[in-house]
Amino acid sequence: MDLSQTRFIGIDLAGTRGSFTCAIVDENRRIQFRGEVTQEEWLAKLDACPVAIAAITSPINLNEGVMADDAKRSQLKVPPPAKKYCNMRVCEYELLVRGFTSTRTSGRFEDCSPALQRALRFTSNLAAQGFQRWPAPGAERQLMEVHPDSAYAQLLGAKLNPIKTLEGRIQRQLLLQEEHLNVRDPMIFFEEITRHKMLTGQLPEGILISPAELNALVAAYTAWSAYTNPTGVTRLGETNEGYILLPVNTRNR
Repeated sequence: MDLSQTRFIGIDLAGTRGSFTCAIVDENRRIQFRGEVTQEEWLAKLDACPVAIAAITSPINLNEGVMADDAKRSQLKVPPPAKKYCNMRVCEYELLVRGFTSTRTSGRFEDCSPALQRALRFTSNLAAQGFQRWPAPGAERQLMEVHPDSAYAQLLGAKLNPIKTLEGRIQRQLLLQEEHLNVRDPMIFFEEITRHKMLTGQLPEGILISPAELNALVAAYTAWSAYTNPTGVTRLGETNEGYILLPVNTRNR
């Protein structure tokens, strides 16, 4: 498989007004870009990718009523209690079973939150740009869904600190480094701290990656894992509603 023309893109919709965050890595997991982009900048970057395998950190479709179907609920590995967890997707329920928090995507667009409506409109735009839902063998543009906190927890093999905390950001950056992405060693952060800097609130800048970029990077890494080695990811969900992908924990192998 010649991957030299393939780019793996992680998308997180956090960003300033009119923009979002994305990360692009190559076949060797080298980061080609990370940061906020406008729609125009996004299209320019997309045009530069002959093959684009993308992963987004938001739901990509509404639920199809599977969790409201008693017969289908009974076939789940861990059947839910009666009349509970009915208005969500199977992949979201399976995240809850694994102990992760999850969104609860409605079956009706108008019942979704404004943030979720924005995410669904965004993925609709990606479909118009030629993205097909993964797996789509042979398609040059494919899209999958990733749950970033669960992805990082899967890589660690344990729960993490919240991403907005200093500890949580360092944990995630260390995990990316262990998966051979070329991020800075976050432990340098502590080498830059002095008593004077702590007293005056001058913490080191430019070492730790922002939460939105961390989410986009783990999404890009998951896209790379799914495309280069499909056994290197876990699929949650079912075919019609789509999957949430989690990278496989290799730390304890």
